[in-house]
Amino acid sequence: MRSQEPARTRYGWRLLAAGTVTTVALTGQAPAATDPPAKIRAFKPVADTYVTASLPRANYGRAKVLRVNSSPVATTYLRFHPGKLTSNVASVILLLHTSRARRTSYEVRRVDEHRWREAGLTYSNAPRFSLRYASSKPVRQGIWSAVEVTSLVSGDEDISLAITTRGARELTFDSRESNRGPRLVVRVEDRDDVTGRIVQALLPH
Repeated sequence: MRSQEPARTRYGWRLLAAGTVTTVALTGQAPAATDPPAKIRAFKPVADTYVTASLPRANYGRAKVLRVNSSPVATTYLRFHPGKLTSNVASVILLLHTSRARRTSYEVRRVDEHRWREAGLTYSNAPRFSLRYASSKPVRQGIWSAVEVTSLVSGDEDISLAITTRGARELTFDSRESNRGPRLVVRVEDRDDVTGRIVQALLPH
C-alpha cells in the first residue's frame, strides 16, 4: 500500500497550513452514542512517543517531535482510541506532519499490545510490531503525508501503530504535544449506502 497526498484524495480532505483537517471533526476519543452518524471522523492520539536504541532506557513521552531512524534505530509509537469500529468501515488513514525529512519514506506497522504508557515507554520495554506494513511515499519537510492502514486495524477499541524506516536519513514528525499532531481518519459507509449499492448491483442493467 502506498501513501496518498491528503489534498488530492477522493475523500476531499483539505489540510490547512495550521495543520487542521477542515472536513472532519477532530476528537481524542470515540464519539458518544448520541452523536449523529458521520461518514468521516478524525481522532487525535491518546498517546504518542518514540524510543531509540542509542538510549535504551530513555523516555520521550513529553517531546514535541516523534523520531524515526534506521541507524541508530528509532521507532515511533502511536495509540488511538476510536472505540469499537463497525464492520462497514471503508478506510482508515494515518496522517502525519513532517517536521524534518529529506525525501525519505517510512513504514506503518501494527502493534497488538495497547497497555504501553506514553510516560513509561523505552526501547528496552517497547512492544513488538508486525512484519507486515503499509509504506509511505518519500516525504519532505513541512508537509502532511497520508498512509492507508485499513488492513492493519483489528476489532480492538484501541489502535496502536509503530512507525519505522529503512531509509538512511532520520525523519521527525510533530507529536500530539504540538498543534500538528498525528490524526487517524476513519471513513464509514452508511448502512443505507451499502444496502443501496447491493440493490443496485442486483437490478438488471
